[in-house]
Amino acid sequence: MEHFIENEYLRVGCKSLGGCLCSIYDKVSDEELLYQPEPDSWQGQDIAIFPFVARLKGKTYIYKGKEYSLKNHGLCRYYEFTLVEQSATSMRLRFQSNDDTMKEYPFPFSFEVNYRLENKKLIVSYGVHNTGEEMIPFGLGAHPAFRLDPDENNGSYIALDKKTKLTRIVFDEKGEFVRGEEPYGEMEQIRYGKDIIKAYQTLCVYGDGLNHVTLCRRNGKKIDFHYEDIHYFVLWSFPETGNFVAIEPWMSLPDYEDCDPDILKKKTLIHLDAGDAYHFSYSISPR
Repeated sequence: MEHFIENEYLRVGCKSLGGCLCSIYDKVSDEELLYQPEPDSWQGQDIAIFPFVARLKGKTYIYKGKEYSLKNHGLCRYYEFTLVEQSATSMRLRFQSNDDTMKEYPFPFSFEVNYRLENKKLIVSYGVHNTGEEMIPFGLGAHPAFRLDPDENNGSYIALDKKTKLTRIVFDEKGEFVRGEEPYGEMEQIRYGKDIIKAYQTLCVYGDGLNHVTLCRRNGKKIDFHYEDIHYFVLWSFPETGNFVAIEPWMSLPDYEDCDPDILKKKTLIHLDAGDAYHFSYSISPR
């Protein structure tokens, strides 16, 4: 099922499966901004990433001596969300732990995603609520993919507010697990192209000054992104096919090559005490 909100500037749709975006239609420019799946390429559009970003080493982890398994990017993308509140310009969806999720991730939780329009801005908010009696470890991220014209797969770039010293997260040869990090340079823009994806598979960087960035498309159109205390900034696409770039805020990383299988010892996960809530939000605004 799909749900929609709109105002005079934007019409936004999300799917109940995964609670993720399926459309960001700019009424002013008469253009769909979100990637729409192409037959020979990625069949997704967005992912609410929880409770683990990307892959676990061996697809498994250990908690209290027992082995569990999670699929790529966790749980949310594989389950139905419930629409719990909607108005003309906002909607809130919820996904809660159940008997099936406890077999994969043995922690009680409630995960909410809220979409809200303010003029020509879409605000996306994630909320993780620990509904159990013990601390829960989790990863979190978003995965919206934005449509590009075929000739924009090279020549587009991400503009930064200021010259920023960036550090790149280095992955293994398959682009799956973290190997380390290295300086990426001091720059005011991050170039995007299929050659970047071929070289890195996933370009993941961090640095002060990434709370506001702008996708500058080769055709001159721009999309602004504002992030609330982002940890990692990620660009991803298919290396050969697909006219899109996924612009992803991550709050944690995939497994390290030399990771400890114990989920409580994984390096970048967030630890949330019983009864507490964790919130992250970002905004998308075309211009």
